[in-house]
Amino acid sequence: MNLLRTSAINGLAVAVRLVTSMGVNKVLAVYVGPSGYGLLGQFQSLISMLGVLAGSAFGTGVTKFTAEAHDDPLRQQAVWRTASMLSLAGAAVLALLLLVAREPLAALLLDDASLGPVMAGLALGLLLLSFNALLLAILNGLRQVVPLALAGVVGSVLSAAFTAALVLSEGLRGALLAAALGPGVALLASAFFYARAVGFQAGHFLGRIDRGVAQGLGGYLLMALTSAIAVPVSLMLVREGLARLDNWQLAGLWQALWKLSETHLLLLTTTLSVYFLPRFAQIREGQELRREVLAGYRFVVPLVLLTASGLFLLREQVVHALFAPSFAPLTEAYGWQLLGDALRIGSWVAAYTMVSHARTRLFITTELAFAALQAGLMLAGAWRWGLAGAAAGYALTYLLYWVVAHLAFLQLSR
Repeated sequence: MNLLRTSAINGLAVAVRLVTSMGVNKVLAVYVGPSGYGLLGQFQSLISMLGVLAGSAFGTGVTKFTAEAHDDPLRQQAVWRTASMLSLAGAAVLALLLLVAREPLAALLLDDASLGPVMAGLALGLLLLSFNALLLAILNGLRQVVPLALAGVVGSVLSAAFTAALVLSEGLRGALLAAALGPGVALLASAFFYARAVGFQAGHFLGRIDRGVAQGLGGYLLMALTSAIAVPVSLMLVREGLARLDNWQLAGLWQALWKLSETHLLLLTTTLSVYFLPRFAQIREGQELRREVLAGYRFVVPLVLLTASGLFLLREQVVHALFAPSFAPLTEAYGWQLLGDALRIGSWVAAYTMVSHARTRLFITTELAFAALQAGLMLAGAWRWGLAGAAAGYALTYLLYWVVAHLAFLQLSR
């Protein structure tokens, strides 16, 4: 499936996901406010870190090895089975730890020990999250773009309805529970479309671990662990630093700004993972890799500049539509944030060559260095210019990252 068709299918899926995301954002903004938004961001960072440890880290490796073994079904099944068994083991250990330490963790991360049941909910959510990630990774590796897109659409709608219901009934506690259990709701959709496209067989997920596959997945586990720890920790440090600099109101405003970026880039990041990751993994010739990366630049850079320009012109309407009046200061920083989005998506085209070709050491080094740099530049900018300064630090980080990622790609393509 070519890039244009993949993007068109993803575009339709992302349009639905954007609508549901905007609806959830509006509910959250009204019912939890900026300070609650900041705490929710902290909890989502925790979920990101633990989700990788629970097995979602294997997703990129499963996609790569499934795509590479497109003519060897037995090899593909060994990959799926090994990833499944390792994921279940990791998720079970983490679930037990969360259940035992739920109240101290709630007090430490959420400033409220009474939110211990939220941590217990996350214990169950991690098991569901790991299996959901595995099913989506298999569909991606098999290049089953339509079932993958449909699973994302239906999963998003179900998760949005689940989140809205909990927030309306329980406020911040409901938002936290929805974040913990949302992947379990999305799993219903993923399992349905996976069964229709591939078919469920116990032997695909349960059985002996293949040592060679496990070693291959190990490199991707290290890369994913680095991202899952370095990036969320960086963002948690930013929120904590902003809260200390001013208060949780400022941290919540920044979290809303970050959420706008995630929503803005949803289509392009989905296309990168669905088209470029398996495509790059299949390429073994430098000239062909250069052609694909340049094609990626020609596609994503003009598109992200177009969407960023439109969002900048409509920034007041966007903030008003998605959030409450207390989030109005976002418009002052939105220009810098959108510039950072454009630089971020351009850098990721080149960075995916590191991931797809398992350049583990280089990837880990750049992730750690730039996570630290991002936190430092954002907080330095915020100390000098407030919310707009934090956004400017974000843009500068990804300008520098793009330079480094492109140089790494040029070295690889030789």
